[in-house]
Amino acid sequence: MFLWILIALQFFLAAALVLSSHWSPFPWLVMLLAAPGALLAIWAWFAMGMRRIRIHPIATTETVLLTRGPYAIVRHPMYTGLLWFTAAMVLSGFAWWRLLAWYALVVVLHIKATHEEKSMTCHFDEYADYQRKVGKLLPKPKFSLPNL
Repeated sequence: MFLWILIALQFFLAAALVLSSHWSPFPWLVMLLAAPGALLAIWAWFAMGMRRIRIHPIATTETVLLTRGPYAIVRHPMYTGLLWFTAAMVLSGFAWWRLLAWYALVVVLHIKATHEEKSMTCHFDEYADYQRKVGKLLPKPKFSLPNL
């Protein structure tokens, strides 16, 4: 039940941010800033395969571990793409409640991703290694700072 609440919150918060944006005049700069997020999510959909997309974050027997394409950059590229896109939407008609809604979306997706990762760890032995190499919602830096 808790996961379904997270899913409902995800859709509600994202819709509130998109639908409350100022669309007249058309916000070209906002859409330009939002485009990479939309493209990342679409790339992830195609990498996964449109028939395998699920909104519930629990792995099933049909779940496949993807580590190529956008999944080589972040473990949850659809969530990252959604956050990027909606962050740009916050800029269209800025209001504090919209910023708080975006922050709530970050928290919801982080919790949802954490549940998904626990399930993936149970289904795939190699998932722990994948977690070490690839960032959850943001790419891991490819360099390390020297110890000072």
